[in-house]
Amino acid sequence: MSLAMSAEKQKKSYLVSLKDKLKKHLQLQSASVYQVDRRWLNGFMAAGFHSGLISLSELKLEYMKAHRNAYGKRMTEAQEQQLERRLTKLCLVD
Repeated sequence: MSLAMSAEKQKKSYLVSLKDKLKKHLQLQSASVYQVDRRWLNGFMAAGFHSGLISLSELKLEYMKAHRNAYGKRMTEAQEQQLERRLTKLCLVD
């Protein structure tokens, strides 16, 4: 198997995992009165970015799609800006 195919399979596998984790997290959040701990999810997203499996714009898009599916509506402009700041902070290189 070539390296390109292997990398593509890794990316696809990561995206499937990410979509599932986002779906579960947002479903839990939508049913909860309190803020759900998202440290594990943040770590998973940062790891995907830093390993080169996903770009910042792809992370944002996947999160926004998962939000729309969980809540049945698009994120507000303020929520979208907050998400951008959170993802940018997660993906900083020290």
